[in-house]
Amino acid sequence: MIRIERVHIKKFRGIIDLELDLAGQNFAACGPNGTGKSGIVDAIEFALTGNISRLSGQGTGELSVAKHAPHVDFRNKPQEASVELHVSFPALKGKKATILRTVKGASSPIITPPDSEIEAALEAVSLHPEFVLSRRELIRYVISKPGDRAKEVQALLRLEDVEKARA
Repeated sequence: MIRIERVHIKKFRGIIDLELDLAGQNFAACGPNGTGKSGIVDAIEFALTGNISRLSGQGTGELSVAKHAPHVDFRNKPQEASVELHVSFPALKGKKATILRTVKGASSPIITPPDSEIEAALEAVSLHPEFVLSRRELIRYVISKPGDRAKEVQALLRLEDVEKARA
């Protein structure tokens, strides 16, 4: 388990600059459409995995993290779109780390301090991206035919990707 202590989002999705002090607690984001709720979830997923699940996979067409993660006003400056997470790892005796990831360097996060146990924990998270599910994904499961639900769950949890990573 990873506990998010603080998140700092800059020029990412619909957010110019936002810092949230979560103090390792659960949180909920609520508000009218277009206020950045999904942007916060996307930012956390991106910081942990380098990806945004709702911009990848089946049915997303030409969407991509590289093109669609930077704030629209900074689309041509992916190096300025970043997410920084301050996290703790209860299972690793409370070790703390900072994860900084930019859209330009999405596949190469900066983890401070460098620590093999922390890196292994983050790798485990990237193999199980089901920690964030969009409304669209949940609705797709709910409205699927009962005979197709097993297939939908496999797609929802990206079990093919997990199998590829294992291989």
